[in-house]
Amino acid sequence: MGYKRFISSTFLFVSFLMMMLVSADAVSQVKVSTLKARKLKNQKDIEYTNTLLNKTLKNKRVSIGQLSLLNQRIKKRKELIESIEGEISLINGEIVKNTNEIGKLEKELAGLKKQYEKVILYAYKQKNSYEKLMFLFSSKDFNQAYKRYKYLQQFSEYTKHQGKTIALKKEVLNKKLQKLKQTRKEKVLLLTEKTHENNKIAQEKEQKSALLQQLKKRERQLRKDLKKQKSYDQKLQKEIQRIIRQQVKLASKKKAGSNKFALTPADKILSTSFGQNKGKLPWPTKTGFISDKFGIHPHPILKHVTVRNDGISITTDTHAECRSIFKGEVTHILSMPGLNNVVIIRHGDFFSVYSNLSKVTVKKGDLVSPKQTIGIVYTDEKESQTVLKFQLWKGSTKLNPSLWLVRN
Repeated sequence: MGYKRFISSTFLFVSFLMMMLVSADAVSQVKVSTLKARKLKNQKDIEYTNTLLNKTLKNKRVSIGQLSLLNQRIKKRKELIESIEGEISLINGEIVKNTNEIGKLEKELAGLKKQYEKVILYAYKQKNSYEKLMFLFSSKDFNQAYKRYKYLQQFSEYTKHQGKTIALKKEVLNKKLQKLKQTRKEKVLLLTEKTHENNKIAQEKEQKSALLQQLKKRERQLRKDLKKQKSYDQKLQKEIQRIIRQQVKLASKKKAGSNKFALTPADKILSTSFGQNKGKLPWPTKTGFISDKFGIHPHPILKHVTVRNDGISITTDTHAECRSIFKGEVTHILSMPGLNNVVIIRHGDFFSVYSNLSKVTVKKGDLVSPKQTIGIVYTDEKESQTVLKFQLWKGSTKLNPSLWLVRN
């Protein structure tokens, strides 16, 4: 390989190495940014839960609502720790990668310096112009003299580029060393943060244990409350099913002994649009979290007792606004014991049901748009909690609202 080709390839290799390092750092930064954004959201969720929990703690009466808030805070704290651990894992990878790269760079730099020392020594010996002329004039013929002249010219260029190559390598190495130092500092901070959050979780688990003990003392009352709530929920389900049958009957065609929605072209478009937005629908409240999930699951306090939720329960802010999740028509407004006011909105052959409203701001027949306020969620002052009960139906089939709402 000629000197020019060697010089060019060496310079290109170092430039490529720097570009690769920058590209790898960019990918790593994207991952770190994603984890940091997740961590920030978890921290905000914890602060929000703290705000709600502090309101309930002012009330000396312990409640299942307090337990759900504590569970939510512990859950978010665990997610926060997972985000921190994700950052630490990435940082450990960076430390290993940077350490290996630094080792390679130091080895390459040592080799380059050794070569450069030889070149400089030779250049020093040949620095006398007289000696260069003698080197040229001692040639056997003109062709050899020309080759010797080109050699001296290339040797000079090689010496300059070798110096530049070493400078570039040093620059890359210094950047990696600085990055490694900064990364190690970040790791120390994250480990401290993780320890702090683990201590918080330990404290919160103790709080939860104490709360459970207090709630168990109210087992008789909890059973009575559960029986009442089941009765209220069953009445609501019967009413919803009656209303849906009525809606089907009003806009249906008899087919082989079964009723089926006879949707207008506009209703079909609305139903299709609603179905296409699965997992993207806005929440019926601006803030909040799911405090009771869809389906059958164990009671949080009572042993060998299961509860059934035909929708989801969303714990939110005091006197929070309730919003429509999609455009549609208000078909019914009900007032029911234990559930206060209920609003039912039809979206083609889909129905959204909003229960436990203290106030309703729409009327039957109103056409509503997504995120339009339809009422105010009832705040139970006795329990110090505000809970919206939300259901979603397609025809007479209950759906899990968690799968339809955008991930909060």
